[in-house]
Amino acid sequence: MENSITKNVTEELVESPAGTFPANVIDVSTPNQLVINRGKNNGIQLEQRMLVYCIGNKELKDPQTGKSLGYLEIVRGTGRVVHVQNEISTIESDREKHYTREFKTPYSDFSGLRREVIHESKIIPFEDPQIGDLVKPI
Repeated sequence: MENSITKNVTEELVESPAGTFPANVIDVSTPNQLVINRGKNNGIQLEQRMLVYCIGNKELKDPQTGKSLGYLEIVRGTGRVVHVQNEISTIESDREKHYTREFKTPYSDFSGLRREVIHESKIIPFEDPQIGDLVKPI
């Protein structure tokens, strides 16, 4: 049975080619890696960027007109397709946090200290991904 939230989301995405999107998360392999129910047969390609999201349960309305503006997409993260099979694909988070660390080390001749800077980055996992979350290209 289709509820009103699902119906509204489906109606908003009718323009997607051949009903390809929204896709759904079908497995949470790791917090950084998800499997979706679309693949090569749906035109999914390696390195394609995807938005992973769920739909909020509160209908938002324009305060002046009272017109429904729909439901908020709650973003779980973004990712890139890293593996494509005929009917399924794997996406990995592509959001990064960049860090800069500074420290001082002595010169080899102990004549003083030199400043060293190290730049690092870390992949940020999807935020609480769930089976059934929605996925669309970005």
